[in-house]
Amino acid sequence: MHGLLILSHLLGVLLAAAGAWSIRFETRRKSVRVWRLFLPAVLVLLCSLALLAGLSSRGRGIWLIAFLIGLPAGSARAFWLRMRSDHAAKLVRLSPVSDGLWAAVAAALFAAMDFFVTYRSQDDASASPLFAAGATLCAGYLGGRALVTRSRARTAVHLDMR
Repeated sequence: MHGLLILSHLLGVLLAAAGAWSIRFETRRKSVRVWRLFLPAVLVLLCSLALLAGLSSRGRGIWLIAFLIGLPAGSARAFWLRMRSDHAAKLVRLSPVSDGLWAAVAAALFAAMDFFVTYRSQDDASASPLFAAGATLCAGYLGGRALVTRSRARTAVHLDMR
């Protein structure tokens, strides 16, 4: 059981690192397809689900509360993002921001800490829900941000980006 738990948490670290890698376009002011806004959020959410392995129902409740806190926080942040949109090519360009990158990096750090704590613990030690909740908070933030940004992209100022 301990070996499967370690593998699950290692998968979580890899997913969070992929989420941090996939959001790097935001700091470079690059135009991206609209679906790319959701990729970091989905990867970090899958990371937080991988970190749920071995948690009790209390840990799953903390996970849900963290997600419900992160979702409106990311949604509120997305209202202040400046953006341009090419409606014909379905491209979006955000102003250069780094909050999404910081959230994805924080999720990767939470996942790495959870992996190392799980790796160093004894077989009978129970996993702590705090690192999974931290990664989930970041996933909710990125998800809320992506949802509102997607809805705002429909009405954003049109700019030909091809």
